[in-house]
Amino acid sequence: MSDFDLVLDRRGSNSSKWGKYAGTDILPMWVADMDFKIPQQIIDAICKRAEDGIFGYEGAPPELKEVIVGRLEKLYDWEVGEEEILFLPGVVPALNQACRALVGPGESVVTATPIYYPFLSAPENWDRKLHRVACDKGQDTWPFPVEAMAASLAENSETSLLLLCNPFNPVGRMLNAEELGGIVEMCREHDVWICSDEIHCELILDDKRHIPTATISREAEDITITLMAPTKTFNLAGLGGSFAVIKNPALREKFVHGARGMVSRPTTFGFLSMLTAYRECEPWREALLDYLRANRDYLASRVEAIAGVSMSPVEATYLAWLDVSKLDLDDAMVFFEAAGVGLSDGGQFDGPGYMRLNFACPMATLVDACDRIENAANSRNDQAKK
Repeated sequence: MSDFDLVLDRRGSNSSKWGKYAGTDILPMWVADMDFKIPQQIIDAICKRAEDGIFGYEGAPPELKEVIVGRLEKLYDWEVGEEEILFLPGVVPALNQACRALVGPGESVVTATPIYYPFLSAPENWDRKLHRVACDKGQDTWPFPVEAMAASLAENSETSLLLLCNPFNPVGRMLNAEELGGIVEMCREHDVWICSDEIHCELILDDKRHIPTATISREAEDITITLMAPTKTFNLAGLGGSFAVIKNPALREKFVHGARGMVSRPTTFGFLSMLTAYRECEPWREALLDYLRANRDYLASRVEAIAGVSMSPVEATYLAWLDVSKLDLDDAMVFFEAAGVGLSDGGQFDGPGYMRLNFACPMATLVDACDRIENAANSRNDQAKK
């Protein structure tokens, strides 16, 4: 039995994911954290550090930037200087920092939808206008709407920042080189910065390689802030910690200035878990990817057999984007909760008619969830026939 098969009881653990449905039989498959125990090396490192008993102000471990530089070169052939790396408390604060630093009064932000919901709230947090450009579903492939976004930028010349998600949460896509090239060319033409959230970049399930947006061209690296973190890959959301790569010194200075007065670095254990994950836990990540691939394939096969529900192909992330529009539900969230499965409502991603399902769980849990979804959908379809 794989370690990932172990069903851990997270009820009563102060887990946001499980606490939402405390006292019920609902399986929580909504927020993006995994129901897997983290690598033992990280647990051991945290316990050893905790024994020191002193937790004053700390900076990053001196070797951490060197480790990150080596990792980026190994995974993506990306040459990054240590001075180009900035540590941050998390990716969501960084999205807000970008909106504060790069979007002036009277200027606006653009993003493609459906999209991770903090992209929709970050501009509003700083009283900045947001332009939403809908992706065309296509054949469930969700191509990036470059032409439609270029038209939006031409019409809204005050736009100064694109919030980009690559890999694309919630639809599970990896943006390809042609799309990224088109995005960069468009942003250069309209004088728009790019803030690229790439937190899922180490969770690639297809036989492909992630392409960091900033690596597309010299022009790309001049206008792009790249956000990465170990928190999704190694299940460390409760510990926090992320980093930005900013090649352009002037852009880096603007971004740093935007953090004034805000918490701007990870905690002691955030730094430690990042270092340990990147330096010691690659075999664990590779085993995780194998398990997630099996879960994805099982889920896809089950959904294919359910009338009224379809699933977009998942190239990356552990998140499935389910089209439930054909079930004609008044409230899909309530419907699936009544069936015993807690999903994320697509409406919060600006994707009505969809639900997002987190399949980073033991296979036994996924089988149970699929049974519940199938039974509920079949009952709904039977009612529609009467």
